Parts: sequence; structure tokens; C-alpha cells
Amino acid sequence: MSKQAKSGKVGVRALGWGGAILGLFFGRYTGLNLLIPLVSAGVTFYALKKLASPRKSAWFPVISIQTGHAIWFIVGLVISGKFNANAFDPIFLLLGSLWLFARPGAAAVIILSTLQLLALAYNVYTFTGTAFGTTPNEALSVHIVLRAFAIGFMVFAWVTCRRATPAVESSP
Repeated sequence: MSKQAKSGKVGVRALGWGGAILGLFFGRYTGLNLLIPLVSAGVTFYALKKLASPRKSAWFPVISIQTGHAIWFIVGLVISGKFNANAFDPIFLLLGSLWLFARPGAAAVIILSTLQLLALAYNVYTFTGTAFGTTPNEALSVHIVLRAFAIGFMVFAWVTCRRATPAVESSP
């Protein structure tokens, strides 16, 4: 194995360990706020791997993240009994997941990423006004991470699919 290949593996391994450690600290801080969407996303991902077409596999992470986020919202709304403007978020997330599953493409990525970005900006704005260690701070930090991952996975899946399908050249 070349020196370059070994250093690449070491870098990826270090990045993986760094991510795992960061994830453990984040999970410890957020507790159940992270557990519910994470388990829901994992179950969704498993179901997609078993039931959906493998050609859509690039979209499974973003569909799973958005579905897990929606389930967390629904659980929170049911537990709190407060059906207010927050009820629109799980609807948007579930419809977005269905759209990505049924017809993934540039329009879905642009519209859903824009909506996620707007919600992310609002979450960050609200987060800055909360005290560290409070329940709202913990919940908002999970919202921020889930939205950032959803945007990242959407863009990654779209780029991956674009690279996999060669452009069709029009003939004169």
C-alpha cells in the first residue's frame, strides 16, 4: 500500500473517531431530544434498505433524517398536547421525504433545502437566546444539527446521482 493511501486511511479513521467522540458528547448533552429522532431515522433507513429500490439508495440518509425529525416533532406535539404552528414542521418534513422518495431531483433539493435553510436560520436565531443546559437549548441544538445534516445529505445525494447518470447530449 502506498504512503498516500495509508495517510488517507489514517485521516479518515481520525475523522471517524473525532466524529464519534463529538457525537457522544452531543448525545450526552441532548439526551432524549436526540434519541427519538435518531432511533426513528435508523428504523426508517432500515425499512428503506429492505423495501425500496437500491437505485434510490443515495436518498435514503436524507429521507431518514427528515422522517426521524418529523416523528420527533409528532411525539413532542402529542406529549405536550399543543397543536400550534409547530404542527406545520412535521407535515413539511414528511411531505419532503415523500417527494424525495417519489421524484428526487433538482427541484426537490432546491425547494426543500431552501425551506430547511430558512428553518435552520430561525432555529439558530432562537438558540442564541436560550441558556446553555436548558431544555429549549438542548432541543434547538438537535433541530440545528438535524436540519444541517438534511441539507448536507440532500446536496450530497443530488451530486452523487448527477455524477452517476451521464448527461444526455442532444444531437443537431
